[in-house]
Amino acid sequence: MEMKLGHAADSGRKAVLLWPVYLCFLVFGLMIPFTRPDFQAMTFVYSLLLSLAVGLLAVKLLLVLLNMANPNLRLDNGQFAHDAVSAGMLFMIPFTVLAVLAQFVLSWNAVMPFASAAIMTSAATAGTEVMKKGAQGIKNVIIPSVVAFLLSTGWMLLIGLLP
Repeated sequence: MEMKLGHAADSGRKAVLLWPVYLCFLVFGLMIPFTRPDFQAMTFVYSLLLSLAVGLLAVKLLLVLLNMANPNLRLDNGQFAHDAVSAGMLFMIPFTVLAVLAQFVLSWNAVMPFASAAIMTSAATAGTEVMKKGAQGIKNVIIPSVVAFLLSTGWMLLIGLLP
């Protein structure tokens, strides 16, 4: 006899994973050293670490803040924030593909504008995904937008300080 504690029945929904989001952040981090006139190994290592830190911080902050802002949804469905953030953050993929094409095919130095646009768009989309799940209020779009603005601005400033 199998017992599922905490679940009345299997919901049958597929969980959306966050690994594509982290992969997008890693790709942006991998491309940053190629925007410099001279390639340095330390820039490569720092940009990878910085991109992973920003990616983890973006996802975790969105999860925590959306859970705090919507206690009624958290009580009904504890996974609403995870599902919304993972679905919304998938909008980073087109921006990542465009950044790779711009950098390596067109030789444009536009990695950070694409990264900032990806973070802003995907975070705002995560907020709208929360609203699709039944959340009320503009706070569900404002909170992710503010988080995305602060993270993308901080990431651009820190990238400028890399060796």
